[in-house]
Order: sequence, then structure tokens, then C-alpha cells
Amino acid sequence: MRTTGLGQLTPGFHGLHIHSVGKCEPNSVAPTGGPPGDFLSAGGHYQAPGHTGEPESGDLTSLQVRKDGAALLVTTTDAFTKEDLVSGNKTAIIIHAGPDNFANIPPERYTQANGTPGPDAMTKSTGDAGKRVACGVIGSG
Repeated sequence: MRTTGLGQLTPGFHGLHIHSVGKCEPNSVAPTGGPPGDFLSAGGHYQAPGHTGEPESGDLTSLQVRKDGAALLVTTTDAFTKEDLVSGNKTAIIIHAGPDNFANIPPERYTQANGTPGPDAMTKSTGDAGKRVACGVIGSG
């Protein structure tokens, strides 16, 4: 992953995920419905065939953006293959506004609204990385 757009991303860490649908439509609705938002058409985090649970297949290493807005990330994973990403509905790569905590929050430091300790469902599914700020379809051609 390489970014070079000055001023496009704020310096610091940004959540980086593969999402389940190869669509990058601004002001769109998620495949499951709900209010519109940027790049929601890309669906939720990608889950490779036969994989369940957490971390999800599409969870990637965070992207660190420098002060000049540039970033370069080289990472590896065995959670999916190239063929997995380009088959069917294809997939999308999303950069989020903030850092991903990977739902790695000690129970004593995080209490849900209902009083239950530990990360809630939203934290587990998004890593509290915030809104989607950039999107690219992964596919051939």
C-alpha cells in the first residue's frame, strides 16, 4: 500500500482493511441497509471462505502516514489468496480515519454501555477506526 497525496490523509495511524464487496461509492448504503455514508457499498470486513471468527480475514496491519501525507506499507498474510480477493463480487481496500485498536482492549479499561466489561460488537467489528476516508476496488482489469 502506497499513498502519496499530500493533505489527503492526516499524519498518524489509520485502520486498513479488506472489505467484502468491490464497490467504492461515496454516500452509499451498506449491502445490509442503513443510513448512507462514504464507501459503505464496500460492505463489512472480508472473511475468506471457510474462515470464521476474529481476527477477520480482511484485518490488516495499520497504515502509518507521515507528516507529508505519504505512507508505504508492506505486509504479508496467509488469511486469503489473490484469487479469493478477485473472485465473485471482488473486494475493496479501505483506509479509515483513525487507528485500529484490533479490539485489543483490556476488560478493566473498557466497559460497554450496559456495564459488561470488554470490547463491544462495534469495537470487535471495526476496531474503532472511524469513518472510511479512502477506498479502492481490488480486481483484475
